[in-house]
Amino acid sequence: TLQHYFIQSNLSSPRAYRVLVKLRLTSAPSMTSSTYARAIRGNHHDVERRPAKTWIEEHIKSRQCCVFVRTPPNQESTDPICGCGYVKSAHPPNTSEDNSKKWDYRQHTKLIDTNAFGRLNFVDEDGNQQPQFVKVSVDYEEPDKMKNIIKLFESRWCLPAPNLLISVTGGAKDFQVAPELLTEFKRGLIKAAKSTNAWVVTGGTNTGVMKLVGEAVRGHSASNVTTIGIASWGIIKNKQNLVRQNRRKDPGKQTLVFDYPTKADPESNEAYMDPNHSHFLLVDNGTQKKFGVEISMRGALEAAVCHHFQDSYDTQAADKCALPMICILVEGGPNSIATCLAAIRNGNPVLVLKGSGRSADIICQAYAMSNCVVTYEGHVETMQRMLPDEYKDEVMMEINKHFMPLKDDVKQGMYDSLLELMKFDNLLTVFELQGGSDFDNAILIAIIRSVSDNRAKMSQMMLAITWDRLMIAEKLILTRHSYDDQELEQLLRVAIIQNKTGFVKKLLDSNADMKHYLTYSELQSLYNTMDLKTQTFAKVMFTRAEASYGGVITLQLIGEFLEEVIEGSFRSPWTRSTFSYESICSTPVLCPYDVMVVFASIMEFHEMALLFWNKCKEPIVSGLIAAKINWFLSEFESNKLACDEDNAELLFKQGKEFELRSCGVLSTCYRKYERKEWTRILTAPRSLVNNMNLIELAKNIGADSFVAESAVQSYLNHTWMGEIHHTTSMKKILFCFVPPLFLLLRYNKRNMTSEEKQAWEYRQEQKMRKRGGIKSLVLTPSRSTLPVTAGADDAEDCRSLKPAPTRRKLHSREAFMAYYNSPATKFTLHFVTYFLFLILYGYTLLVPDKRQGYIFHNSNFTVIDIILFLWVCGQVPSEWHQLMKQIPMTLKEKVAVHFRDVFNVLDILGIATFYVAFLMKLIADRTDEIPVSGAFTLRNYYHLINVVAFMLLATRVIQVLEVSMNLGPKVIMIGKMMVDLCFFLFLMLIFLLTYGIASQALQAPNEEISGYRIYNVVLLPLLNIFGEIGLEDMQANLVEGHCTIPEGCGDDVNFRDFVDSERVVAVHYYVLQVFMFVYLILVNVLLLNLLIAIFSNTYETIESEASTIWKVQWCSVVTEFKQRQPLPNPFSLIYYVIMGFRWVVTKCQFSNKCLQQCAQKGKAAPDIDYYELYMLVSEAREVYFAKRDEDDDEADTRKNLKDIRDKLELVSQQVNQTSSLMRGPSVSLDRPDPAVNPLKHHDIHKDSRKSPYMGTGIERLLVADKNVPWEMSCPYNPPDYTDMDILKNTDKFAVDPPDPSAIIGRLNEEVDINGDKVDRTSFCGTYPVVDGVPLNPRGRTGLKGRGHLNRWGPNHTAEPIVTRWARDAQDNRLYMDGLPVMEFVGIFLRESKKWALPGGPIRHGEKLTAALRRELGEDALGSIGMEEAEMEHIKEMMHEHLALGIAVYRGYVDDPQNTDNAWVESHAINYHDSLGSSFSRFPLKTSEYGGEVLSVEWITLDRNLDLYGNHEWILEKVCFHRHAYNPFSTTAKKHLPVVS
Repeated sequence: TLQHYFIQSNLSSPRAYRVLVKLRLTSAPSMTSSTYARAIRGNHHDVERRPAKTWIEEHIKSRQCCVFVRTPPNQESTDPICGCGYVKSAHPPNTSEDNSKKWDYRQHTKLIDTNAFGRLNFVDEDGNQQPQFVKVSVDYEEPDKMKNIIKLFESRWCLPAPNLLISVTGGAKDFQVAPELLTEFKRGLIKAAKSTNAWVVTGGTNTGVMKLVGEAVRGHSASNVTTIGIASWGIIKNKQNLVRQNRRKDPGKQTLVFDYPTKADPESNEAYMDPNHSHFLLVDNGTQKKFGVEISMRGALEAAVCHHFQDSYDTQAADKCALPMICILVEGGPNSIATCLAAIRNGNPVLVLKGSGRSADIICQAYAMSNCVVTYEGHVETMQRMLPDEYKDEVMMEINKHFMPLKDDVKQGMYDSLLELMKFDNLLTVFELQGGSDFDNAILIAIIRSVSDNRAKMSQMMLAITWDRLMIAEKLILTRHSYDDQELEQLLRVAIIQNKTGFVKKLLDSNADMKHYLTYSELQSLYNTMDLKTQTFAKVMFTRAEASYGGVITLQLIGEFLEEVIEGSFRSPWTRSTFSYESICSTPVLCPYDVMVVFASIMEFHEMALLFWNKCKEPIVSGLIAAKINWFLSEFESNKLACDEDNAELLFKQGKEFELRSCGVLSTCYRKYERKEWTRILTAPRSLVNNMNLIELAKNIGADSFVAESAVQSYLNHTWMGEIHHTTSMKKILFCFVPPLFLLLRYNKRNMTSEEKQAWEYRQEQKMRKRGGIKSLVLTPSRSTLPVTAGADDAEDCRSLKPAPTRRKLHSREAFMAYYNSPATKFTLHFVTYFLFLILYGYTLLVPDKRQGYIFHNSNFTVIDIILFLWVCGQVPSEWHQLMKQIPMTLKEKVAVHFRDVFNVLDILGIATFYVAFLMKLIADRTDEIPVSGAFTLRNYYHLINVVAFMLLATRVIQVLEVSMNLGPKVIMIGKMMVDLCFFLFLMLIFLLTYGIASQALQAPNEEISGYRIYNVVLLPLLNIFGEIGLEDMQANLVEGHCTIPEGCGDDVNFRDFVDSERVVAVHYYVLQVFMFVYLILVNVLLLNLLIAIFSNTYETIESEASTIWKVQWCSVVTEFKQRQPLPNPFSLIYYVIMGFRWVVTKCQFSNKCLQQCAQKGKAAPDIDYYELYMLVSEAREVYFAKRDEDDDEADTRKNLKDIRDKLELVSQQVNQTSSLMRGPSVSLDRPDPAVNPLKHHDIHKDSRKSPYMGTGIERLLVADKNVPWEMSCPYNPPDYTDMDILKNTDKFAVDPPDPSAIIGRLNEEVDINGDKVDRTSFCGTYPVVDGVPLNPRGRTGLKGRGHLNRWGPNHTAEPIVTRWARDAQDNRLYMDGLPVMEFVGIFLRESKKWALPGGPIRHGEKLTAALRRELGEDALGSIGMEEAEMEHIKEMMHEHLALGIAVYRGYVDDPQNTDNAWVESHAINYHDSLGSSFSRFPLKTSEYGGEVLSVEWITLDRNLDLYGNHEWILEKVCFHRHAYNPFSTTAKKHLPVVS
């Protein structure tokens, strides 16, 4: 109301509004709005005349010079300078002048309201956060006034309470430190500040170490770090912009904002404020351009902050210690040593960064020279660090080196300060920044070393927990201090809240008692520490808490959440009406570790949940619950609008991990224990989950992998057969259902009770007595028989008595009950009778009533009708029985779970429709309805509904397939595909209705709306899908719909004539045909193929998990038929009548004590020793852990061995390459692989990216493997190089011109000009051309241009591969692993120092065979410069022997000459001398004119050869084709295609 009236009254002044609020707060409640208006209007001018002071103006003061002191006293100037540094004109008008004394701020200044406060807008900086600032008087270092500064921090600036104070001091000028060390310093500083919510205090200016801290805040996105800059007001550049007259209001905020420019260079005695600090205190003593004014104020402020906030961690201590503080020295000037000494005298640790320069290096040098000595003060022995006198000269030399201009007394003072500084060994820490060092660790260690007693042990431990430094805590804290139970519990709470699993484990190992710590109140308190930003379900929990529990997450709310997650019959004890939090809040929680597993899972502390799971009482149950919670949170995260898919997937995987752990423990129990023990573990009711057993729990939460475990399946198989032997087939069970045939089956034996054993012994003794063997035995059936007196014969007879057996066969009655109570028998009989029911039901539908025979006179009911009716009547209590056997407790939840099964829904619908049809038949029978020809009578309705009922009931037969392992998953597949089909039908319906409406609108635009027309809208397009086009009907509809004759158009109207006369009809007709074509294409082609793709995906998904799906189905079938009544329908009616009679008798006679005791005995819970059960599971968990650790160790060992093997292989290759280069070619044979692997090749070229470019000093641009393909977008500007000799060549047929557009022919084509062929096609296919320039099909090379290559694009080469079999001295072939060894003609290259195959470019107009012979002659036979006669001889030899060859490779060559725009492609042809009589006669030699080839030899294939380019691949291919030994198989890269 006040705000509305304020706006309506046009009182735009904020001061007026404050008066209005003040009146509202101080006036009587009955004061009306008009009274407020009069008060405002009457006081408005007073408000404007006397502006109200803000809190800062009232409590924060600054200083102003009030006495002008000329400095120097004799200066003559029109505007002289005062001792404060300001000119006289800058003083107030009434300032007095006194030159008799030296200027002193205590005498010549006065306190005034501060006129500089608000927010800063650094106009020349990006991403400015508008830090807050205030100008404050220097005398606020006094304790009384310092309280206002603390209040400013807390109340006005709303700074969070710190847990640590970091004071960074050092050089105020820029200094040089290695970039990697500065990066480590920034990272460690911000990490320490963010993890502990620390305040960082600096000098605040944009120079030196202050600038370094600001860059750290900006570079690590740490804008939430409180960084306070304390600087002198007088040295701030552009400070005149910060006074209150130069202000503007920030939109949306009631805060003064000052534009602060920082572009111009400051003077030597001025500095800008750093834009990356969050707050500034500008200390003023009335002076200008004087440094150091803030030093005393800064020290006092740091001490006051530490004293005020004290230790926020140590909440239990009566005498709290001060807030931890550390001073960090980086570089530093002459006053820095004194600053460090002052900090140490105040008991604060100092961390000095070695290598940062000047004062820091001096302190580090002195520290290194000092020694620890033992001193005695009275009887107290202390350890101090002392700097020996012999090192004084070295220290003074270091001081002189850095501070030469200083006076000697100042340098001596620095040395004296060093001597005193060294004495405080525990408070002084030297840290050297190195690559990979943890600076934040150094800060923590320095704080821990500063206090050695118990005063700060909690603070130190809390810092270690916050920074997650377990090793430091173990080494420096836990070993030096002891903690009582209360302290351990406090530390445990902090470690749990901060999700520090390592500390939780350590504290639990250090005797922290979880059972005593975890009370119900503490558990509820832990849940209320949820983080709304990071935890998935936190917001929902808080929303529910605000709606129901006043914003507090209570245990009742957690119980409701768990019931929602676990479902089923689970009922949390926290949601029951008997639960009272107030009465048990201080009571320890039962099973604390199990409860903490649930807590950690909800909080998404996965590692901590695993830790608690390792210690919980019920690992299988807790693991399954944790798995379900993670899956629930994953599903919740996936269903959010802003879905975090990564987090959802992570939660799902974490749930799977818990499920696998539970499966592992159960599997261990299955392997380790007997059937009786692991069955008891599976079936024992668990109190944690409302007495559900493990199988019920797993089914509830959907733990399919758990249900599919061998133990569960073995139990289900045993349960399925009951007491029938497991070897019995289903056929035998089916054929023995008529008594007494069931006695022919084989049954399991039962354990004998003690009474049965005594009876058996008694019968044995009776038999012996009849034979006269034992004459003096006490024969009583109630106890064991003991011989009274026995001779030798009696002793022999006693020995002949057999011991009582432990198991016995079933009696006839027991066999009868075992057979009919077996789930296998129930299943078999149920579906046999169900098939008979369907056969009879189908018979009634197919055969007329009059042919069936009526059971009553004048009635339509037959014997079959009565049987069907009784069968369905038996099905009703059977369905009710299944419903009540469902796991949930309430009827509503039972119904919900029961109807999740589609078959149950169909059963209910089938039964309901059957009764409706039966009732209609009964009514029709009583009314004697006379059928009318063509009328739809009640009997017709009865028959129609009967057919529907039959179809619904017949679907239950599909359940028979669930028993089959092959067909069971197909049932699930059908259900999934039905869902997919519904989605498809929805899409198809859109197209169908669109086309149907358009079609009817064009066919009959003048026809009235009717049911028949709507029917055609849906039916006709549907028939079109199945091939019923109906063109004639369409034409007839067009004629009828467009006819303008009142009496209509007859059937004899010709459509063509009608179209010719009606142009509108023609247009509609042809448009309809187009619409039909488009419709059929979309539906029959597009949508049907989409449906096929969807079905294929569903099939593949389910088929991959078929085994698990069937096992889950099998569990459901066994569970269902275990709970069913033993008799099938309709005989089940007898069973339900007997059970109902028993219930009535029991209720009527329950007052009888005997019956009551029997009933209680029958309902008593099974006698289960849960302690023994827990011990069995715990032992299995330990075995599971040991086995898993063993498997992990084995996997790690295999991985380490593989890594070592790979490294040794790499070293071996490098050594072999080096030795090959040192001693020339190697012809030794290494041990090869026994298998001949196919050739492999590189996807990404390597040699084509080698730098520098071959034969030049040009460096290629470095290209990472991932950026080689052209498809990858990355910054790429490589150098351009083409050989000058190539550029000078003007023969367009031999060498391409510099401009690609001027080449002969076109790229990607082969051209023939007067017999000169130029082939620009590539074996890699069509290569890309961008701006007329071809691009390398294998990607980037780091160099553009053509390099040494003649042509743009592919440069085709011919490579003749001449081979023969390697032979020994006796001319016998050499074999390795049963395969012949091969030799080839190789050339040793001068440039690359590698072996290569002969070869070179194919010239224009040259055939491939001619090029092969020429290259072989030039490279291997020295034909260049050869005499003509010898040359002719060589040509004849090559023509004779190089007639037949095998093409082994045609494609891209990874050549060092390749560039982005030109590359080499090879034709590799193999010529093999199998007999050693042809190529062996070739005179191998190099050319007399030198060149690239150094030598040419027959080279034995060896894996140690260092081959050029992809020649190793090509030789592998030759080995493959020649069935020769392949020494390169272990290093082959990728298979090359066979080229014929």
